[in-house]
Amino acid sequence: MQQVVAWFGWGDGIGALAGVSAVLTILVVIVPVVIGMLLSSLKRLEIKMIAVFSHSLVRFFMRYVTFPGIVIHELSHFIFAVITGAEVRDISFFEDDDGRLGHVTTHARGPWFIVAIQYTLIAIAPVVVGLTLGFLLLRYIFAEQHSLGMNIGLWYLVVCLINHSTMSKSDIEGYFRGVWIFIVPFFTLFLMMGIYA
Repeated sequence: MQQVVAWFGWGDGIGALAGVSAVLTILVVIVPVVIGMLLSSLKRLEIKMIAVFSHSLVRFFMRYVTFPGIVIHELSHFIFAVITGAEVRDISFFEDDDGRLGHVTTHARGPWFIVAIQYTLIAIAPVVVGLTLGFLLLRYIFAEQHSLGMNIGLWYLVVCLINHSTMSKSDIEGYFRGVWIFIVPFFTLFLMMGIYA
């Protein structure tokens, strides 16, 4: 942590450490949303490229070709809801309304701080799970030799994960409804890491 403080060049006192801790806290809070939005932009670009050929092809590609990504996206919401104690009211992998491909309907419950944690973790689940699985798949792809068919299958799964490791508008709203609960703990953690490093 002292090295990070030195990179900022703000000195070496508690004020510099607190400033760096605040910056790191903001980064930890904002980076998942930025990643989710970047992946959403990449997905929109892909949709525009496919739409050049046919709008029905876009629908077919997103709904059926990348279906494993939809399943992982919705299951990640479901799993994080169950882990955090939220009530899961409905889950769907096929949608045909409002441009949605699937959904998980949850109801946050418990004390206010648990509700805030539920909102945050359920919202960010597709980014965390999708990128983690994508990273593990890429490590597996590059770790050893695979047959051509296996490589095609593995890269197909990576593309499906990237396509659906995004945050929808409702995910972003849910994230910011609860993420504030993490600000003080993250700031304290970074500050303590700096003090006791």
